Amino acid sequence: MESQVKRSAVVVDDDIVYLQTVGLMLKKMGFSDVKMFSNALDALDFVESEKTDLIVSDWDMPMMTGCEFLEEVRRNPRTNSIPFILNTGNHSETYWRQAIAAGVTEFLFKPFGFADFKDSVSIALDLADYDRRQQNARQKKAS
Repeated sequence: MESQVKRSAVVVDDDIVYLQTVGLMLKKMGFSDVKMFSNALDALDFVESEKTDLIVSDWDMPMMTGCEFLEEVRRNPRTNSIPFILNTGNHSETYWRQAIAAGVTEFLFKPFGFADFKDSVSIALDLADYDRRQQNARQKKAS
């Protein structure tokens, strides 16, 4: 990621240690604005009103799960293209299948280290950039 590009991220986790750790990793990667939330409801309100380049969310949280949060983000035309990394300590195949069906960009199992996290962020941002270029090309072709 280029350091001159200003990027913003939203991190959601009810575990304060993971919340702060992921926030610090994103800042180390050059994200200039990292907002951290301990629940998905507050994060959803934020991403619906503020520009966000990336969402990183835990799955298992009270009030709204990370997958429910992902589904809400994908339902809203204003937020549906934001790259979304969902992470969990549950290694169930059902979890990742449900996440894929909901439109997750990347899925990461806890615990994870900086290298794996950095790779997931890079993949998520690259996929979003690719999707934007494809959409722009389709729009140019249609006009």
